[in-house]
Order: sequence, then C-alpha cells, then structure tokens
Amino acid sequence: MSKLNKKILIGAAALMLTFTSCDNWLDLQPEDNFSGDSFWKTEAHAITYMDGLHSQMRDMAWQHTMTFGELRGGRNINDVSADGMSVTAGDIILQNFTANITGVSKFGDIYGKVANVNLFINRITDASYVTEDRKTYYLAQAYGLRAFYYFDLYRVYGGVPLRLNVDVIDGVFDPNKLYMKRSTPKEVMAQIKSDIEKSMALFGDRNKLTYFGQGERVYWTKAATETLKGEVYLWTSKVTTGDDVADPANVVTAKTSFLNVLNNYGLTMQSSFSDVFDATNKKNKTEVIFAIRYQEGEATNSYGDFLYNMGTGSTKNRYLADGSLFGDALNLKTSGRQYYEYKKDVFNSFDDKDSRKLATFIGSYEKNKTTGALTLYGTHVIKNIGLINNQGNRIYCGDIIYYRLPLIYTYLAEIANFEGDNANVEKYLNLVRQRAYGVNWNLETYGYKASDFQSNELAILFEKDKEFVQEGQRWWDLRRMTESKGGKPFVFSRLANPTSSRSVLDEATEAHKVLWPIDVSLLNGDPELKQTPGY
Repeated sequence: MSKLNKKILIGAAALMLTFTSCDNWLDLQPEDNFSGDSFWKTEAHAITYMDGLHSQMRDMAWQHTMTFGELRGGRNINDVSADGMSVTAGDIILQNFTANITGVSKFGDIYGKVANVNLFINRITDASYVTEDRKTYYLAQAYGLRAFYYFDLYRVYGGVPLRLNVDVIDGVFDPNKLYMKRSTPKEVMAQIKSDIEKSMALFGDRNKLTYFGQGERVYWTKAATETLKGEVYLWTSKVTTGDDVADPANVVTAKTSFLNVLNNYGLTMQSSFSDVFDATNKKNKTEVIFAIRYQEGEATNSYGDFLYNMGTGSTKNRYLADGSLFGDALNLKTSGRQYYEYKKDVFNSFDDKDSRKLATFIGSYEKNKTTGALTLYGTHVIKNIGLINNQGNRIYCGDIIYYRLPLIYTYLAEIANFEGDNANVEKYLNLVRQRAYGVNWNLETYGYKASDFQSNELAILFEKDKEFVQEGQRWWDLRRMTESKGGKPFVFSRLANPTSSRSVLDEATEAHKVLWPIDVSLLNGDPELKQTPGY
C-alpha cells in the first residue's frame, strides 16, 4: 500500500460526522471519539483530518463524474446492455425526474462532506499547534474543497441551504435550531466565489502541485482552486440560475484563471492519449491537475461497470473487430459487468485515425455466418480500467481525473468563441486534436478551421465528447454551451444531439429539469425546505 493511501485510510477514520436519514433530514449527532476537542490538539491531528477530507472526496467521485456530470448527457443507452445486463440509473438517463423520482437522495449526501470541511476550518483557523505555513496551506485546501462541493450543489439544485458553521458539533441538537431554508442561487454563488478567493489568498505563491509530502496531483492545490475559479466564472458568464443572472463580464475572470493554470504550474500534454490513463505509470501524468487516487489493496473505481462478465454475460460469444471470437479479450474473468453502456453513435463518431477511438472503446460485433461481415453490437469503455496484477487479475485502480490540461484548452477555446476570437478557437482546439491524431496528424486534413459562433461551439462540444468520455463533462457542457451567444443552451437543442430525433430536454415541457428535485423525506423532515421550482 502506498504512503499516500495509508495516510488517506487513517484520515478517513478521523472524520467525525456520519449523516444518515432519520425523522429530520440530517442526523447530526457525532458518532465517534474524534468528535470531541480531545482530537484537535496536535499538528498530526490536523494533517490526519486533511487526509480524511480527501478520502471522502474519493467516496463522492462516481457521483460527481458519472451521476451528475455524464449520465444525463444523452449518450448512454437506457435498457439492456450488450452483455445482457439491465442498465442502472435508467431514470437519470431518461431524464425521468419528478417530486418522487429524484435521482439521488439527501442532496447526494454532500452535506456530510461539507460539515467535515466546516469543522476543519473552525478548529484550525485559530489553532496554535499548527505552524503558520502549514495552517495557511491546509486552510487553502479546505476553502477550495468547500467551494467545489457547493459548486456541485449549485449546478445540481440551484439554491441550497448554506451551512457554514459547526453548531451541531458544539452541542446544538435542537432540530428547530438546525432547520435551514434554501438560500437563493445568487447567495450560494456569492459564497462559492468568496471561498475561492479565500483559497487563492491562502495558497499565496505556492504554485507547485505538492507540498508537505502530500501526493502530487491527488491533493487539492492552488492549481485546482484556480481551475475551479475558471469553471465558476465561465458558468456564471453564460448560465442563468434563478435569481443569479448570467453576466458576460465574468468571462474575463474565467479567461485569466485558465491562462494562469496553463502558464504557472508546469503542465504539459502526455505524448499519447492512452498514457494519461495508464495505471502503471501514475507518477508521470504531467497533464493532470487534480485526480482521485485509487490503488490495489486500497480502493478501486467502478469502471468495470462499463465492461462485460465472462461468467454471466454474452459478450464472450461475440467477435472482435478482426473477426476473432471476443472471449475474454481484456482478461476480466468475472470482475467486470455492464450496468452502463454508451450508444453506438458515440463509438461511430470517432474518425478511425483518431487514436482516442480504440484507446477509449473496444467494440463487440455480430458476424454474418455466410459472409463473415461484422456489425457493431455493443460498446465497452476501456480507457481507464486499471491493470493486471501479479496474480493475473484485473484491478480497477486507474485514477479518476477531475482536471487535466486538455480541459483548460477546450475552456479557452470556448472563451475565444465567446469573444469572437477565431484564431484562438483554432489554436486551442487543434492542440487537443493534434495529440489525438498523433502520427496521422495533418493540419489541413484534421485541423479545425473556425467559422461562425454556432459552428465553433458545436465543434468544441463534439471534441470534448471524444476527449472526455466518462470524465463528467457532457451534461455541464450541454447546460453551459449555446446555439448563439446568449442564446439557447445545447441541452434544449437538437444540434447537440445530431443522431437523435429530439434534444436532451424539451424546452417547452422540461425546462425545470435542468435542476434536480429534492426527495420527499427531506421536505417532510425540515419545514424550512421547499421543493425545486417546477416539481
């Protein structure tokens, strides 16, 4: 087990609050010995707790990337997978949201994570047992993490309760004093921006991607906060949420933030796309800004849910692209399963010269017994499926990457389009394409040539669709990117769903579904809470 993961395991044990459903919407009672002030006495306690805060980020990684960022993007099938499994999360994929079908419950259990961050901020701000250098660095991480969680809540729900104190930890258990109404979207966004600025100020000039022995690129850094800042300001320059009206002037701050990330942290693109997700070479991921660490014997990701199972599935009886029997092509044995699957149109959208196609997917095919002709039957995602260990078993220990350099390039291309700067649209988009085509790259053949706003915006969207499969970008892109400057978001446009007969959401009847409903148990348990508008 790595040093980092030992620290994360120890840190996870130190987190003092567990939030569960009960008569009230949050059971806020402390449950272990770390809840008392006896814990907060040494610098080691603070370090251990910060490790735990990163461990709980790993607990939320699938929800952040797949549930919130990917499944609603219109690219996943919703019935039975190629391997014969019934698809999971069908209501989310189908946008089937009502007051009684909410996708996730209890605000996705994010408030438990927020409470632990709040406790860290409260206990460390005035602590005399932590050196000032470490204190400012760890508080910078904490404010960045809180902004990150609240930005997820904001984009999913709009206005949410702003819980920033530690009342329950300090002995306030009267439910009537703990009820809390939803703040307005504008108030939530103001808090997010405030936390980002505190994080940036506390980080100061710390531009490296690791300090104090923390694992590089898998602990929150100034680069992560600055990437988040760019995302937040780009979002608020283009997306109106309730009373938080889009302000195009925010794009200036977004651009500055992304350029800082591009220039100040020593980031470079990996030489090949597949190198980015190679689980055997985690130390040399020069394009990664922030990732969630997985390790054999420690924790594994859930990307096996996009594959197949040799014991129960039917993929083994189909064929590979070269006409040979599929069998156990990836040496999964019975470790895989296919609860999720991308549509064939996603696979077919890749040019055959694009290295990302076969670094992202393996296809399974039907074979005509007479002619031998192959027909694509199913898709299975292979871009981040870990490694074969010393015992010959597939271990799903690839890191889940939240932020990496090509994301910055595509954001800067989007900003350039917003500003009418076609030269930079081409520059940034072609940096991504050039790596994708590798030895096949030819600017005249494969390079993007900028055009009008709509064509550029679609080109950026479709490039991200290829670059960021499984990385939690598609849904947010549909909500933020538009047919025209200040115009209809792609989530309501068939242009973003060219192989479908409809847009992802119908603007006339489903506009309210850009935000998620909250579950009835929360509404019944807290009289201050109100349902998301439209439900």
